[in-house]
Amino acid sequence: MSDLDNNQLSNVGILLLHGLTGVPAEMRPLAKHLEKLGCEVSVPMLSGHGAGHKELLATTWQDWVEGARANLNDLLSRNSHVFVGGLSMGSSIACILAADEPRVAGFISLSTTLRYDGETVPLTEVLLPLVDLFPFLGTNCYWTESPPYGLKDERLQRIITRSVERAKNGETSDFGLFRTYAGSVRQMCHLVTEVRRKAQFVTCPTVVIHSLEDTMTSIDNAAEIYSRLRSKDKVIQYLNECDHVLTLDLKKDKVAQMVGDFISRIVTGRKKVEQECSMV
Repeated sequence: MSDLDNNQLSNVGILLLHGLTGVPAEMRPLAKHLEKLGCEVSVPMLSGHGAGHKELLATTWQDWVEGARANLNDLLSRNSHVFVGGLSMGSSIACILAADEPRVAGFISLSTTLRYDGETVPLTEVLLPLVDLFPFLGTNCYWTESPPYGLKDERLQRIITRSVERAKNGETSDFGLFRTYAGSVRQMCHLVTEVRRKAQFVTCPTVVIHSLEDTMTSIDNAAEIYSRLRSKDKVIQYLNECDHVLTLDLKKDKVAQMVGDFISRIVTGRKKVEQECSMV
């Protein structure tokens, strides 16, 4: 159980960011848990997401970061302790924000994705630089997800399969887009380059959570981001019996508890220091 319950995590803001082609709904179970603890939780739609492929392809990684930054600044204007976290690509954006903003109290990285190197991902990464030379490849070449969609939950797999049928027409759904164009993946590659450059400036407490059975991104991703961070207080926690989409899969309640415990520990420590300082 979290160190602080019964809405005692007041004046604490949490920014949660979804993944590439995803939507805020994939963060809903985690957001609800944190709200019950008394946190103000913001789960914005990243720029270009939530519509069709044309809208997403019209945005850059800088658009995604700046849209998230605006939401972070909004939370900082109202809360004494603000955490940033994300799933998959969302964790990369959260990392950049944590590096840039010294007021961030903690960083939460779920299913860290610096490269798609899982068993269900096509081996096409070496061809992505060609998108810079031949832009038409970015808008015409794509990868359509197939089961298990980064999930072990078979019920969700069936629901998503129906959503994928709609995604074939370039539409979105409650679960997001399941056709990923080369142009969007290339933007993510540029984003990761920025993450690798800035990760050394992340000094706030950090928790990295990754599944040992992730079929989209291996645990090497978690190990790399952990090694690049300069946080003195950082930990990696591994899970079994779940896949890439930790916030929706079979261990979603465990993930929510782990994140809540992390936030509670950090806030408790900060408040204790503040009280001691006020008594001096």
